[in-house]
Amino acid sequence: MLLCLVPAFFISGAFNALIPNSTIFKYMGESTSKAKKALAYIFAAMSGLVLEVCSCTILPLFAGIWKKGAGFGPAITFLFAGPGITLLSTPLEASILGIQFAVVKLVLSIIMAIAIGVTMELLFRENLNPAVKAGLTVGEAAPASKRKSYQPILFFTSLILVMVAGTAPIDLNTKYVLVAALSLLTAVFAYRYYERDEIKAWLTETLNFTKMIFPILLLGVFLSGVLKPLIPPTLIAGVAGQNTLLANLAAALFGTVAYFPTLVEVPIAKMFLDLGMHRGPLMTYLLVDPVVSLQTLLVVNTIIKPKRTIAYAVLLLAFGMICGYMYGLFVG
Repeated sequence: MLLCLVPAFFISGAFNALIPNSTIFKYMGESTSKAKKALAYIFAAMSGLVLEVCSCTILPLFAGIWKKGAGFGPAITFLFAGPGITLLSTPLEASILGIQFAVVKLVLSIIMAIAIGVTMELLFRENLNPAVKAGLTVGEAAPASKRKSYQPILFFTSLILVMVAGTAPIDLNTKYVLVAALSLLTAVFAYRYYERDEIKAWLTETLNFTKMIFPILLLGVFLSGVLKPLIPPTLIAGVAGQNTLLANLAAALFGTVAYFPTLVEVPIAKMFLDLGMHRGPLMTYLLVDPVVSLQTLLVVNTIIKPKRTIAYAVLLLAFGMICGYMYGLFVG
């Protein structure tokens, strides 16, 4: 997990220190235009197809874009989409659980991401972004003339590739080599393309995000580790053997306390299927598990406060249950 989580902190720090506020506002910011709002939600929902991150790794990225000026609804959609909508999991699900199941799950994930973001924005209309409250609408990280347009692209591409390499399902030694090489390349780009005070601001923001998120994350991982052995998988499969609302609720709640790294939830789902879990609750589990874990909610609480965190968790469970239940009715 650290191979993708640590780069995520550096990416969040870079977002906050080096990307102009105007860029975030352009694609995901607060807007009264329906077209721009729709674009913001689509952009946020599709982010998961590019990032390929787990529910822990998305947290510093969410904190970064939220602090930088993203709209509340699109930011929530981004929070769901990062771990919930991934290209890597779809072919794995297709090979293990069937093509139809994988495609339906991908479509439902995109619908859920946007629906939850829109609902949260409607529920908390007063929740202006901190950057908006501060009047930061057009800030620049540095004068545009100091860099050519391709230079920040090279820097952020190499930085994101460090995280991609850390999450890739490849041999561990190969992963170490790729992460080290890409980290070195990122350092070279930073040294060549950015001023010393900008690099200092980047590292300071990275440290701030780490101090804000990492201790709570460790607490959540510990609590999940304590609770998970107390819930036998056979019990979950037995309770969820039929497509009922209670069965779907049980499948959703299991995802709250049983955190698995990205892609591991798929073989776990296959185990549940073999143990007799109905495909309806199985869909609920796969929709909810990558996104709603105890450690995720603890960290999100520090960013958007308890009232909004509770609403987010309830919406995740409710939308997941409804989607899984409806799919269960469809497949019989």
